[in-house]
Amino acid sequence: MSVCQLGPEEEHILTSFTRRLIKIAADAGAHGGTSTVDVLNTMLFPAIALERRGFVAHVTAAADALFDDDIKIKAKRLFVRDLKARALLNASLDELASPVKSLLADPPIIVQRRDKLLVILRIWPLEGVAHSSEQELQALVTLNLLGPPQDFRLRHDPRRLL
Repeated sequence: MSVCQLGPEEEHILTSFTRRLIKIAADAGAHGGTSTVDVLNTMLFPAIALERRGFVAHVTAAADALFDDDIKIKAKRLFVRDLKARALLNASLDELASPVKSLLADPPIIVQRRDKLLVILRIWPLEGVAHSSEQELQALVTLNLLGPPQDFRLRHDPRRLL
């Protein structure tokens, strides 16, 4: 398996796990007196909350830590430098703003970054109570780093050499 591709099983696991986390956060936000984004912040989950026109409403601290020149918020919109990923992202955001939209997550968008790990973006439409609350949040964008396994990174962490 190459660094920029997930196998079908890995994709299924990531999708299922992420969907469950978002459901937990949305339910807790709707019924627990705290916001969905606050719950995601507590879980250290990198996510961006979008309002109905695709503008950024909230960013978790974990997502903010991933921002750089290749992925950032620009004029209240999520911006990616990678042209192919940007075209896919813009098409997904346009669909999000349309009156007829799917409740299924869009396919993952792989964002190439210069000298850094790839990032998988996925837009998850919010439904039900979570959708109608919190400034009309429409969707969450999740960000996942795609790279070598964690144990490889820990063994090869240059900070360990200090």
